[in-house]
Amino acid sequence: MASLRFLSLFLVLPIHIALFSSLCFAEDDTIFYDFKVSYITASPLGVPQQVIAINGKFPGPVLNATTNNNIVINVQNDLDESLLMTWPGIQMRRNSWQDGVQGTNCPIPSQWNWTYQFQVKDQIGSFFYFPSLNLQRVSGGFGPVIINNRKVIPIPFDQPEGDIIFLIGDWYTRNHTALRTALDSGKDLDMPDGVLINGKGPYRYNTTLVPDGIEYETINVDPGKTYRVRVHNVGTSTSLNFRIQNHNLLLVETEGHYTSQQNYTSFEIHVGQSYSFLVTMDQNASSDYYIVASARFVNESFWQRVTGVAILHYSNSKGAASGPLPEAPSDIYNQWAAMTQPRSIRQNTSASGARPNPQGSFHYGSINITDTYVLRSLPPVTIDGKVRATLNGISFVKPETPIRLADKYNVKGAYKLDFPNTPLTRPPRTDRSLINATYKGFIEIILQNNDTKMQSFHMDGYSFFVVG
Repeated sequence: MASLRFLSLFLVLPIHIALFSSLCFAEDDTIFYDFKVSYITASPLGVPQQVIAINGKFPGPVLNATTNNNIVINVQNDLDESLLMTWPGIQMRRNSWQDGVQGTNCPIPSQWNWTYQFQVKDQIGSFFYFPSLNLQRVSGGFGPVIINNRKVIPIPFDQPEGDIIFLIGDWYTRNHTALRTALDSGKDLDMPDGVLINGKGPYRYNTTLVPDGIEYETINVDPGKTYRVRVHNVGTSTSLNFRIQNHNLLLVETEGHYTSQQNYTSFEIHVGQSYSFLVTMDQNASSDYYIVASARFVNESFWQRVTGVAILHYSNSKGAASGPLPEAPSDIYNQWAAMTQPRSIRQNTSASGARPNPQGSFHYGSINITDTYVLRSLPPVTIDGKVRATLNGISFVKPETPIRLADKYNVKGAYKLDFPNTPLTRPPRTDRSLINATYKGFIEIILQNNDTKMQSFHMDGYSFFVVG
């Protein structure tokens, strides 16, 4: 798809975030992790390159917790530049210091460490973590996050045999410093060199498109059993279609919310999104089966080599997978068909999540809207000699002092509370302009994408309600 312009509408309840460096409750368990972030040499697409590993592994380890656990993660930065780790989707309630983004935290200098402490309060679901500075995510440093239900609260489906995790995403054989230099000079990222599945390249389903000698992912399963498959798009800019040959994907959860259960033969997963499916191994195992992650909204014949392929192997399989890959849905003749799937996703409001009886509810038809903001994104433009993205004509400048610190210590001139609530006709500019929200009010935000590419928007620390 050459262009996808959309209008999204959601509500956000601004909540006061107290500035506590840690907030732990004695009655809740505490789990500890050590993350040593460093460079290693790997060849996910058959080309040796520098990647970012955690504890020597790429991708990083699973952060596995249970509702209300206190998490303590000591991060040692062995990179040659500053680092921040972020945990998107985790609601840093009364603890925004631990969010790990430029506007909240001071970066961890090279050869320093920082200990993150936060609670996964009243949360469940599938998420992932990654480094938030300097385009480092394009070189790795990411890993999955699982927050399990407490034992006293059942999940809204039969207990699966186990978890299968897929980290899928576009990948470049140039590292993040080279790509960052190209972007700063005004160049585009261009087409990625491939799509990885769990840090590995594609199975050689085609001897022309896929070179020999690439390590690929194999998932071993038993016939007749049902597994919970958690899929995360950890890439940089490419929307991906995920599918398992001859198997249905029963959607059950997305980023902390159980969903009404629906079957899909393939599923669109955009950058930053996480979904959880139940997959039953109900095939006859005449051979192994393809697991595919392929680019969407592109010239599919041109992007054919940018396809991730792994193997699903039954314990009684009779042979290797062969033949063509299962095809993704076509959007050539009906571009708006891409909106049908996300509109079909519904939250399962009858299922208990983190609480047996969730506290607080709203009559959404009678919410008193405090502020409305229309956020329009346009194609990147040149400002002061550099190519920059904008929202409402403003390209955000990294603050010298993190905004939360500036707020706490009343640092004058660190930022301005004058972000425009509608797009302006003035020339684009750089600024440290923030939305001035009303405490305990409801903000209505309309996302208007007038760029030529699909955009993913993330509201850090919030669970927003999509109304249109």
